Amino acid sequence: MVRAGGIDLGGTKIEATAFDSDWAMVETKRIPTPQDSYENLVDALCEMVIWLEETAGSKGLPVGVGIPGFHSKRTGKFLTANLLASGRTVHQDLIDKLGRAVAFENDCNCFALSEAMLGAGRSYASVFGLIVGTGVGGGYCSNGTLISGLNGAAGEYGHLGIPYMTIKELGLDGIQCGCGRTGCFETYLAGPGMRRLAKHVIGKDVDAQTITTAAAAGDPQMQEVMRIWARIAAELVAALQCTVDPDCIVLGGGLSKIPNIDRIISEALSDHLLDQTEPPEIRVAEYGDSSGTRGAALAAVQNYEILEEAS
Repeated sequence: MVRAGGIDLGGTKIEATAFDSDWAMVETKRIPTPQDSYENLVDALCEMVIWLEETAGSKGLPVGVGIPGFHSKRTGKFLTANLLASGRTVHQDLIDKLGRAVAFENDCNCFALSEAMLGAGRSYASVFGLIVGTGVGGGYCSNGTLISGLNGAAGEYGHLGIPYMTIKELGLDGIQCGCGRTGCFETYLAGPGMRRLAKHVIGKDVDAQTITTAAAAGDPQMQEVMRIWARIAAELVAALQCTVDPDCIVLGGGLSKIPNIDRIISEALSDHLLDQTEPPEIRVAEYGDSSGTRGAALAAVQNYEILEEAS
């Protein structure tokens, strides 16, 4: 029996998954993300909601959508990259077109909720889901509840600034980030950032896969790139400790697939956290790419429970 459905809206594909009562995947469908018009994007989302209802045999199925970006609680408008949705009221437009409730959540929050409730962070009270891939983002879940904030931007630690003393000590340049700010963690921690570090250390343009493979094989130059990268990652964990102080940090995204990435970051923490404090557990996500749809479905169930209690 299908319990809920989750939809992961990305820049290139829309993925919908139906989950059973044990949160196992029942069926999944993928379609390309429309790139020609906003109206077609909303229609595609409607198509996926209807498919989930038909798969479940229930029009009342809890359905959630994970979307990259933020939305204003005051205006309902979204700010998102790589989608024809910025400045549009995607959530309300979808509800109006379907004539039913649909939960909406930031995609990083969906990842965090999935891993906190069912994945690598399920044994911990407070979990930060940290996605490190093409960009750096995250979500924070405390006792099974997402903390999203006014704009849904809570957890966007990739857009905090790297400490000045770290930049100075490592001799790095302040790089302008895609968010418009300069010196964000994302500019050196994300995949393209690791490439920048290689250029800085060895003067060569080398991709993240080559860096990590060569470092694991004992290449001293690539090991130095990884050491600096881990140092910057440790500074980000220190920022997390001084703000939300999570019990556990679960890693997702492309760079989470680096062999022993949890150990690499954990070993770098000792010189960067507050004295005599316990470091958070660093874990790798259990559900990987499927965390987006599972987290969206979880958010839908939680949303429906709240509505039922209020009625």
